[in-house]
Amino acid sequence: MLILVTALILKLSLVLGFEASSKSNVAVYWGQASAGSQESLASNCQSPDVDIVLLSFLYSFPTSIDLDFSSACSSSFGDGLLHCDQIAQDIKTCQSQGKKVLLSMGGAIGSYGFTSDSQAEDFATTLWDTFAGGSASERPFNDAVVDGFDFDIENQNPTGYAALAKKLREHFNSASRDYYLSAAPQCFYPDASVGDLLNNAEIDFAFIQFYNNYCNVDSHFNWDTWTQFAAGAPNPNIKLYLGLPGSSSAAGSGYLSDLNLVQSTVNKISGSANFGGIMLWDASQSFTNKVDGDTYAAQMKKILGSVSSESTPNTFSQTPSSTSSSASSTVASSTFFAKSSAATSRFVTSASSATDLSSATVAPSSTSQFFAKSAKSSLFVASTSSSPDVTFTSEASTTLSPQSSSMASSAPVSHAHTQALTSSVPVVIYSTSTASQSASAASLQTTSLETSATSSSAESQPSNTMTASATSAASSSETSFTLSSTSQQSRTVLAPTSIPTFAPSTTSSPTATGSNTWAHTRAIELNAQYAAGQLNGKSSCSDGEIACSADGHITICDHGLWVYTECAAGTTCFAYDYEDAVYSSCNFANVKSSFV
Repeated sequence: MLILVTALILKLSLVLGFEASSKSNVAVYWGQASAGSQESLASNCQSPDVDIVLLSFLYSFPTSIDLDFSSACSSSFGDGLLHCDQIAQDIKTCQSQGKKVLLSMGGAIGSYGFTSDSQAEDFATTLWDTFAGGSASERPFNDAVVDGFDFDIENQNPTGYAALAKKLREHFNSASRDYYLSAAPQCFYPDASVGDLLNNAEIDFAFIQFYNNYCNVDSHFNWDTWTQFAAGAPNPNIKLYLGLPGSSSAAGSGYLSDLNLVQSTVNKISGSANFGGIMLWDASQSFTNKVDGDTYAAQMKKILGSVSSESTPNTFSQTPSSTSSSASSTVASSTFFAKSSAATSRFVTSASSATDLSSATVAPSSTSQFFAKSAKSSLFVASTSSSPDVTFTSEASTTLSPQSSSMASSAPVSHAHTQALTSSVPVVIYSTSTASQSASAASLQTTSLETSATSSSAESQPSNTMTASATSAASSSETSFTLSSTSQQSRTVLAPTSIPTFAPSTTSSPTATGSNTWAHTRAIELNAQYAAGQLNGKSSCSDGEIACSADGHITICDHGLWVYTECAAGTTCFAYDYEDAVYSSCNFANVKSSFV
């Protein structure tokens, strides 16, 4: 009997503790209380249903370090840096339970980012000294040491993060304990913010966000894209986590109330050696949401418990749905960030079902690369017509390694893991300069009406502003993107979701760059156009165009139709300028008057 009890205790300890090689880990983001309230960090760690906790967020860096954990911490040092005694104690409690605690950097809002690799490398030492194994005069968690850092970067500025990760590794290697690095990419590949990081630094966990995107589990699921990435990743043992919302109110789309669907999905994808478990946004949602008599977090842990670490690869491989060489994309875009690359580039996008995967290759040349960002949650269409779906039908191939870029501009809207109403759905689109290119779906124009974000310098004028818009159909022999219709594919109507209540200490609202700047003038002109119900000012639209309706809805052109999104409570759609760029999106209604 004693032997049996000892064996059971040992087994239980393995279940309750984190194992890096396990396929049954549950990771939760804690700190933002998106459900309205949250249990303490220690309470979450004492649950057998949690293995990794990500403290969210360190939302401002590197010039200043600002943290926010909702009501869980309010004390601070004299300079304003949070001083969280209780969280410090709870971190130690978590670690005594065999749980790992990582500090998450970024979030959907915040003032963060680097201008160079050297700046990021310097900040690595600051992170090490302030939160990990180093020594600093001010440590928010006292002598408690986090188990690593998570990169939840969502401002489309990838500069410096690979250098930061490499420098952190140097610090980790000098320590006697294990440290971990993770990233939280959107499900599209490559992610505009952390794609460069994932392809150029050793990352232990990828918490892939299969929500608030076009590639959710139940639509255009592209897990195989990520397993292909993992096969060639700098860390071939990287663990991929299925990222899900913890409840229907945790995200605008992607929540799975059907546990059978979650189970079948896990059964299919867990055959990969890189499968690590499930990530949930966030802890407060996951533990207050009850499904079939148990918390959502507990149900996820049960599902993962059925996955054997000895499972063999299964037949979950995605293949093209036809042999055609044409291809297309359904992504609607709002913001383009240009960068150049002379290297061969590839991209992978998901097709019209969970069993379609393909890619296209661009021959080496001088290439302009654009990241498109769109909102895909809370959609409704003015008419009841069906919409043609898109099928990518070229042969599947290995995935790309995106080049780094330092050109980005971000106007934060709400503080969350991923913005429910303005979640990003980038796809890489290439505009090439030679006739030998095999894929081209971007056109350069000299009008500022074609995109919702027009970058400009202080000297820029409307006449020489360069913007980009995605074309949805082949218009020349260089373009290999076409639209193919499928029967009975109609748009889904989703209820709007509310924005998080967090208000950071630094302003996150759009601010005018100056009443005499071109950007501010352009924002005012666009708002007058929107108020008149003119949208883009044309009788038709191109896929990816963003505008605002007269009644404050954000509109995205999808297959030639304007698709309307209701903004969250307290927000409305309008044009605004921020750091010499013009944006059109849902934002706080009380600041709109500055741009009309």
